[in-house]
Amino acid sequence: MSKWRTMGLVALREFEARRKALLITSLILLTVAAAGVTLAGLLAESEGVTITAQEADEALGFISVIVLFLGIIFTGQVIMEGVAEEKRSRVVEVILGTMLPRHLLAGKVAAIGAMGFLEVVLTAGAALTAAIATDLFPVPAGTALGLAIVVIWFVLGFALYSAIYGAAGAMVAPHENVANGAIPINLSLGVAYMVALTTAPAGDNIVLKVMSMIPVTAPLTMPLRIIRDYAEPWEIAVSITLMVFGIWFMIRFAGRLYAGAILRSGKVKWREAWKSSIGG
Repeated sequence: MSKWRTMGLVALREFEARRKALLITSLILLTVAAAGVTLAGLLAESEGVTITAQEADEALGFISVIVLFLGIIFTGQVIMEGVAEEKRSRVVEVILGTMLPRHLLAGKVAAIGAMGFLEVVLTAGAALTAAIATDLFPVPAGTALGLAIVVIWFVLGFALYSAIYGAAGAMVAPHENVANGAIPINLSLGVAYMVALTTAPAGDNIVLKVMSMIPVTAPLTMPLRIIRDYAEPWEIAVSITLMVFGIWFMIRFAGRLYAGAILRSGKVKWREAWKSSIGG
């Protein structure tokens, strides 16, 4: 069986296992996004507050950071939980009798990433539709482009972080809280999140510029700079190029850790997983 067919079967298995959860989550996100935008507009109208196009644009930038932060963390946690559960139940030992570890991880990441992508698109679309339909506050001309930027950077950010979440799930002990293994990963996202929200109101600055070029923090900082019209075209190009290299490196690095840890019982340290990697 070809590796593409193998990964496709793994992805299909993930879709089948999570389709009900996907439907429920999507409905909740659609409702919250549409209701949130409508409520914000009604509150502003009742208070006699006029929201300018510039203020709406600034709000879009901050909302994009929140959506990206939550989207990457939630989808990453789903991957981590899935990997840990397979290791805990020993199902993975049967599965790996027919495929390589990296193909199993790739199929799982592709399926969950596609579901996360769908949820981000639906959330952004519902918010934009509600804003246009209610006409309670001005929708900036660049809103559609801003939402497209959010979607693109979600894909890049997820591609960077997804494999490492999977590797972290393979290294936790069966009795351990999976969330503990995600702390170092979430920390880098948390730093980017706080920097973006706290420094951007003062305008573009050196910290925000530097972090928008570093692959592990760029998914939350560069979209904000683009939407607020801080980033120069060459900065965007450099950031995306570094992201692509970062994704390539992270997939290979995390794939080897996953392969070295998934079949070992108990908690596995990063160095041990790297040394004992097989078939990764």
